[in-house]
Amino acid sequence: MKIGIAYDTKDMYNISNEIYNDFADNQSILSLQNELQKVGYDVTLLGNAQKILELLKNNSLNCDIVYNTVEGIFSRNREGIIPALLEAHNIPYIGTDSFGLSLTLNKYLMKVVAQHYGIRTPKSILIYYPSVYENIVSQLDELNFPIILKPNFEGNSSGISVCNKKENALEQINNLLASYHTDILCEEFIFGKEITIPYIDTTPNAIWDVTTVDVQKSDDFWLDTNWKLYGDYRNIIINLDNKTKASFEYSVKTLFKAIGCRDFCRFDFRLSSDNNIYFIEANPLPALFKGGAFDIVGERNGYTYAETVQLIVEIACKRLSIPKI
Repeated sequence: MKIGIAYDTKDMYNISNEIYNDFADNQSILSLQNELQKVGYDVTLLGNAQKILELLKNNSLNCDIVYNTVEGIFSRNREGIIPALLEAHNIPYIGTDSFGLSLTLNKYLMKVVAQHYGIRTPKSILIYYPSVYENIVSQLDELNFPIILKPNFEGNSSGISVCNKKENALEQINNLLASYHTDILCEEFIFGKEITIPYIDTTPNAIWDVTTVDVQKSDDFWLDTNWKLYGDYRNIIINLDNKTKASFEYSVKTLFKAIGCRDFCRFDFRLSSDNNIYFIEANPLPALFKGGAFDIVGERNGYTYAETVQLIVEIACKRLSIPKI
């Protein structure tokens, strides 16, 4: 079977600053290619949307299925572009469709969806771009400090900061509005554990578990950009009482179905010091890497890293009725 990896790295774009961090690096893509080759696939690297458009125009995108990791840039639809292109050309791909990727990229809207299903989220407000200073001041009065600020359509902790006082928050919001030209999510900071749940849709069941990071030492810790890009950490599975784990199970299974996710997804939460769970975001376009949440949970279920990636490919092929070749 021939698999094409759609991917983008920062050097593919004309970006002169450091505010966009939601990209893979070349080494991680080569590692993914190597792991897929280990289990017998013929793997080719396709590149980003521009490269794939060229291949489509030349009728030379010759793959049985595409593994999409493209993040894109400058658009709230950036993650949905590759699936839309592939669907328009009847090319099968692994993972969630363009609607699901665009929905989950909107952090604030995903909180509205979660709340509809009775899933707790941190209290939050959305500062629209552009926004009047007086309106921002008024909206911030609705929140208790400290708060965490995020560009609403970015990932990998790009632009995220924690503010303890209103004055700091106002300054940082103005900086974010000027830098990203996008809406800013402001939410109350939840003291507790950083939680990631990898979910692999092995219908009728699923492979999933609750993980945290081995570097968290206090309840005010959060996995910022420096940790994600340069930190040395591993995900570890944590033991929970039955009630708490059941709450996580309801949340991830409900959201997976509500979003319309396909094959796999990563869900992020905070587990408060009083044992309440708070949904933070869903990512149906997660990075897979050794020592990460998917690797650790796969290992718990008897899979090597390569076999975990292979399992995701096989789930997609089964869903799409693509025979093993």
